[in-house]
Amino acid sequence: MVCLRRVSDRSSAIYARHTNTLPVTSAYSRLHPALREVIVSTLRWDEFRAVQEASLRSFAEGSDLVILAPTAGGKTESGFIPALDDLLKAGTDGVGILYLSPLKALINDQIDRISRIAAPLALLVSAWHGDIGRSDRAWREGEAPHILLTTPESLEVLLTDPIRRDDLKNLRSVIIDEVHAFITTDRGVHLRCLLDRLDRVADRRVRRIGLSATIGNPDQLLAWLSDPSRPQSLVRAPSSPSGRRFSFTLESDEDERIRSVSRAVAGKKALVFVGSRTGAERIHAGLSGRISPVFVHHSAISSDLRHEAEERMAGHGSACIICTSTLELGIDIGGLDLVIQFGPPDSVASFLQRLGRTGRRGSPSEMAFILASEDDALVAAAALEAAREHEAESLYPPALPCHVFVQQLFLLLRAGRAVGRRPLIEAVRRLTPFEGISESDCDQILDHLLANGYLVMDGDLVAIGPTAERELSKSHWIALCSVISGGNGYRAVTPDGQVVGTLDPCFIEVAAVEGFTLAGRGWRVISRDDARRGLLVVPSDRQGPRPFWTGGGTPGLSLLLAQSVGRIAERGGSDLPLPQEIRDAIAKAIYSWPEGIGPGRVTVISEPLVEGTLVSVWTFLGDRPNATVTHLLRHLLPPRWPVQYDAYAVSVTVPPGEDGRQTVYDALLHCSTLKKEDLVDWMPILPPETWAFGRLLPEEIRRKMAAVDIFAIPGILAALKGLRPL
Repeated sequence: MVCLRRVSDRSSAIYARHTNTLPVTSAYSRLHPALREVIVSTLRWDEFRAVQEASLRSFAEGSDLVILAPTAGGKTESGFIPALDDLLKAGTDGVGILYLSPLKALINDQIDRISRIAAPLALLVSAWHGDIGRSDRAWREGEAPHILLTTPESLEVLLTDPIRRDDLKNLRSVIIDEVHAFITTDRGVHLRCLLDRLDRVADRRVRRIGLSATIGNPDQLLAWLSDPSRPQSLVRAPSSPSGRRFSFTLESDEDERIRSVSRAVAGKKALVFVGSRTGAERIHAGLSGRISPVFVHHSAISSDLRHEAEERMAGHGSACIICTSTLELGIDIGGLDLVIQFGPPDSVASFLQRLGRTGRRGSPSEMAFILASEDDALVAAAALEAAREHEAESLYPPALPCHVFVQQLFLLLRAGRAVGRRPLIEAVRRLTPFEGISESDCDQILDHLLANGYLVMDGDLVAIGPTAERELSKSHWIALCSVISGGNGYRAVTPDGQVVGTLDPCFIEVAAVEGFTLAGRGWRVISRDDARRGLLVVPSDRQGPRPFWTGGGTPGLSLLLAQSVGRIAERGGSDLPLPQEIRDAIAKAIYSWPEGIGPGRVTVISEPLVEGTLVSVWTFLGDRPNATVTHLLRHLLPPRWPVQYDAYAVSVTVPPGEDGRQTVYDALLHCSTLKKEDLVDWMPILPPETWAFGRLLPEEIRRKMAAVDIFAIPGILAALKGLRPL
């Protein structure tokens, strides 16, 4: 590519004037001269961070990379500088670097940052996603950008276009931002398929660079991103020398807690993290009139309104956003003075991500906990203890992503290839995420698709059937480009086309009569379309009811956080230098807990009730795993024995005159001897809509998927091996 070579020639002479500005390390000296000029003249760096040096060395050795660094830890440049150096030296045309993000907002945030480096190198940077107008994201044949920022779903659209796909043939590097946010999800399965397919488009190994926050199993994350046959390297940023400051408010009255928030954020830039969209709206309403400006930010609010809040936060002066996990990822909202955790976090990783939003440029990270109860204080201390030990949740990909298998099967057929039944199955199974799906499961899926008209046999070849044509072919088969489960919410839109947000169907009757308040603004519904799940709304001076959402709740306390609570219970308190009020609250929270309980084992304990016995199974497995244990016990125990759970234990209420402790123990012991296949039918049947393309799968396959990837039966069986004898 001529422009690259001209940049190289021009920059060599200019660079000579700056050779003493940045220390000439071996990694730096090997960089393309034009890139060295940009680092010195544009970025004005006087040294590389350690993580950037390490990334350059590992990339030069041919490795795929996972770069672990906190927010503002230099991850973006650590990934892009090696990739840019490689692109400049290769001098190829077409898209040379592909940046993939889980969030469109993160793409919008990063494009200026990346363009600042790329523009002096005569490299064109472009973004492509659904919020960008078609004319702005299109390019003419032969004029593809050198660096393309997109999402997995938009990349799928590109790969279905022959011209755009050809522009990816010279691709050299893929950079995946916030890669840890992908690995456990259906989108991560889709992403991993796309990486394999990009190698096929390029007909060679395209380098992969993952940018990640700290997780508990980074080696497995690297193995998932890369491949056993490829060189791999894990690059960690050294721990920040800046300190951490924490404060605590314990108050049972919510109005008082909201007043505490208003006092803490006054005159500051602050994020207030809460556990739900409903809670965010409620707290935002409570703060309105007490502080200004204050915004709310969550997934049910339109991207335009969220962006408005982000821009205000990034500007000058004080500002506050009440948010859910939508602001955990690395969207740059400027320097923050304070993060408030309203209630305890539900995972250590989430706590670390939120804490990392402050403390930039060497200043201490600062978080204020606003807590409602002794139990909240216990969980907050557990998060702090786990973070002190440098622990974070381990993340694993879905084991049986059969619904994504179906998506990839149809995409292969849509490419126009005539494929026989066995070659079709083998072609899809060669994609890395599907190695765990057995041939018999593949055959069962294909038989189901054929029986229901989604596929047909054309002689010896498999073809797309009439049912698929009817259900999936709208808008050029756009449904095949995403594995995000379709929500059933109502989208609220103004007459001029502005999207306000999404409302839960259970709230629609209230909204239609009384209007609603979303993100601090009043709206009146002037018409509704139940078939298309749409609302036409106009601004209103009246503040109507705040919406509630019945779905999309958090997964509850994580396994790691529950285990950290178990360690506190085992030793009888936290060993952190906490305020006395918080230490007393923790002691009160665990005062009635029995002796002998703790993480890493399952302990069955009984205690008398006024009528009958309460049998407690102490697991410290977290909310979701304990929900599965509850399902197992309900299957085995008499129906008149109520079974309930929390993050730490499963409780069984036993009627008078029965030996509940022995019965519960025997039931758990029996479960521990079984295989996961034996327990599939014990779990509740989940609706097909649980998964994208779920309705295209037979019920037996959906049951298997739920048992392994939702109810986590293999992990439960492993935990029950730690059942302590009575």
